[in-house]
Amino acid sequence: MKKKRHGFIIVVSLTLMLVMMTMGIGLYYSTKQSSEMVGKSITKSDSFYSAESCIAEARIWLKTQSASGAPCKNTASGSLCHSVSSARMSKWQLNSENQILKNRAQNQKYECTIALLGQVAYEGGEGVGFDVGEGSGYGAAATNTKYMYRIRSQGSLNSASGVDSFLSQVEVIDSMIF
Repeated sequence: MKKKRHGFIIVVSLTLMLVMMTMGIGLYYSTKQSSEMVGKSITKSDSFYSAESCIAEARIWLKTQSASGAPCKNTASGSLCHSVSSARMSKWQLNSENQILKNRAQNQKYECTIALLGQVAYEGGEGVGFDVGEGSGYGAAATNTKYMYRIRSQGSLNSASGVDSFLSQVEVIDSMIF
């Protein structure tokens, strides 16, 4: 009877080893797939942040140009008046960032365009609730001109990044009153 037990222990230990090996292989593939999903999510986020950075740079350009009057005032409505592009996001990085984040910034790029959508008369003024824009004098409030701009942006990763490239597109409507 003791001889039968020795053979039984070998069979049980081999079966347990097979089960544990199968679980290990399944865990490996599950971890690999999760890692790929996280990588794609980071890639999508990086391209979106690149597009948002271009929007910020375009707004800075509009603000700078507005010091001398309405930007793109002499262009036709709907036509392109300025474009912004950058081959690298490294100009937005901080000195305190670690090298991994700096390398990621090197692989991101963006480009965007600014177009004048049009202009409308704007009756601005002070007030509260339904009285906003109402003037106290004869003829109501002074009329200003509101210029509306469309900023289209796209951010992506350079092919040198080693991951699947992903393109994010963002569009914003911005306005300025003069």
